[in-house]
Formats: sequence, C-alpha cells, structure tokens
Amino acid sequence: MNKFLRFTAAFLCFTFCVVLLFTVLSDKDKIGAALSPVMLAVVGVSSPLEYANTVVNELYTAEEREQIKKTSTMLTLLGYGTGRDEVSSLAYVSKDISDMIAKSADMYASFKKSGEILEEDLSSKKANTVYKSVSVNSTISSYKVDIVKKLEEKLNLSGFDKNKPCILVYHTHTTEGFEIIDMGWYSNDYNSRTKDITKNIVRVGEEIVQILTDKGFTVIHDKTVHDASYSGSYDRSAQTVKKWLAEYPSIILSLDVHRDAIHYDGKIKSKPTTVIDNKKAAQIMIIAGCESGDVTNFPNWKDNLAFSCKLQETAEGLYSGLMRPIFFCSRKYNMDMTRYAMLLEMGTDANTLDEAVYSGRLIGNALAKMLDEQLK
Repeated sequence: MNKFLRFTAAFLCFTFCVVLLFTVLSDKDKIGAALSPVMLAVVGVSSPLEYANTVVNELYTAEEREQIKKTSTMLTLLGYGTGRDEVSSLAYVSKDISDMIAKSADMYASFKKSGEILEEDLSSKKANTVYKSVSVNSTISSYKVDIVKKLEEKLNLSGFDKNKPCILVYHTHTTEGFEIIDMGWYSNDYNSRTKDITKNIVRVGEEIVQILTDKGFTVIHDKTVHDASYSGSYDRSAQTVKKWLAEYPSIILSLDVHRDAIHYDGKIKSKPTTVIDNKKAAQIMIIAGCESGDVTNFPNWKDNLAFSCKLQETAEGLYSGLMRPIFFCSRKYNMDMTRYAMLLEMGTDANTLDEAVYSGRLIGNALAKMLDEQLK
C-alpha cells in the first residue's frame, strides 16, 4: 500500500510539472492561473515571485520585461500586492534614465579619474540609540531618545484627507545631483549639480510623488530652484512652503528632499548603498531636528521625531538595510512650518541617479503604507 501511495504521489507531481510546463509554453499570459503551492514545491522555488522572475527572464524580450516591471502585470497575475513582494514591481530602470546612461557613456570615457568612490553600508554606523530596526544618531546630550515610546505614540492626522493636498514635497537644495554611470571612481571633470530636473534631486522627488499618488494620496511637488545662490536657500524654500500653506491649509506633512555628500580625506567619496531585490539602492537618512540651544520656536519637534521613527520602522520592515540611522540634531530646517515635516537625504553625490530614483520609489511606498496604517 505504501509503495502504491508513493507511486501515486510521484505520478501526480510529474503530471503537475507537465501541466505547468505546457501552460507556460502555450500561453505566457496565464502563468499566474497555473501556479499553486503544490506546483511551486514541485518546481523547487520558494515563492511565486521567484518563479515569475525566472519565467519572465527566459520567455520575454528585454522590452517586454521592462514593460512587465513597470505595469506590475506579473504581480497582478500572481495576486500579490503587499509587503516585500511589492519590491519586484519597483526594481526597474526608467527608460529616461537608461537613455541617459547610454548617452553619457562617451562623456564618462573622456573623464580623468580624480578619486575613489567607496561603496559602503551605513545602515548601522554612528547609531548611538537602537531598538530593533530603528536606529538614531543623536547629537543632543540633554535629551534621551526613547524609540519605544516614540513608536507607541499615535500620530495626529486629524483633517488628513487623501483627496485633498495634505503632502508637500519640495527641495531646498534643488540642484543637487548624482553620478549617471557607476564607474567606481569620480572625476572633477563632472559636476553633478544641475538645474536640469531630469537629472537632479527633483527627479528623485518625482518618484516619491508618483508612488504616493498611485496609492491614492494627493501631493504637491514644488520644483522651484532655491539654491541658485547656496546662501539663503532655506529662507527661500520657507517662502515656498508659506505660499503653498496659504493656498492649501490642508497640508499636514512636508518633505524636503535632498541628497547628502560624504567625503573622506578630500579624495574619497562615500556611496551608501544597499541591495533590494537584486538592485542597488541609495541608502536614505532622515534628519529630525530639535529645539535646543539656539534653536527655538520649534514646538512640533517631538512629533516629528515620532513620525521619523515610525517611517524608519516601516521602511526597514519592507526593505531591510535601506535606511541609515535617523540624524537627530539641534537644527530646524523649516521643519516647524507644518504639523509634520522631515528632511530626507537620498544617497550622496557618489550614488547614481538610478539608485536614488529607486530609493525614491521605496521610501514613497513605505510612507504610503505607514500613513495608511495611521489613518485607520
């Protein structure tokens, strides 16, 4: 009897394999309908996404693969739409950026090497306060950051209506840009700062806005150049925030999106990078200001810190390693102007635009998830 059962089980497994192979080869669009937990076990993969990636790479042209990733067709077929499984729908190179890379090849080939780019993981460095996936680098000795308490706080999102402009994204240092091609070194012949919004931090902000919009949020993205003269940039961006608040008092959250710059010994540039779903992403740092010393009239700073901790927790839960420690400092950076406000550092000048854009999608997705959970 046992031999008969084993034979029957083996026969059924073989039949499933044949049916699955036939389905895939005969009709690519019905891959999702053919999959089942039993079949996944039979073909030796751990998840539908793992199988889907294999099938897509083998059966589709490069152009078709790009389209699938952009439209999330494969994930829809598989019935996936939450958690880490969303990552695959975000891990693609935008056509405008792939075209940009191709056009920049000759330019980069003409550059002289000026120094090294050090690719490193900064997710756990310089954190002096840590609780599970949330880490904080605090420079305020007079205030002990209690991450647990901050995570337990309920955000005040009264009046937050996804159908009204409640989120403002802007850029104090609008011309901050990135490398285009990942060379492993940098050249002083190339200046990443640019007013071209297809290449600078505005392009990254656009990804954040697009993800939030796709999730049902109404977002304003201001693309005003505030740093044509670096001095006074924050004064000018404050005027921009005031303008939007006057027009839309519904704005509750403002995000000032930047990119960082970390240089060692004047010749080495740090490139904080992680890998999410087999694709490089620029690591992100949240700056949370504090009313301390010369910094006054900042009544909402404790609320901002709670918001930052919650976002960090959500982002790390979805994309482990994406976030650098929250930088908690005696600064204001216009974060007193809305109920909640954050400054985001999207990688550094050594990261590529594609890496930063990818991180924009990821943090946008994490922010949408966190807000939706808080709005329940």
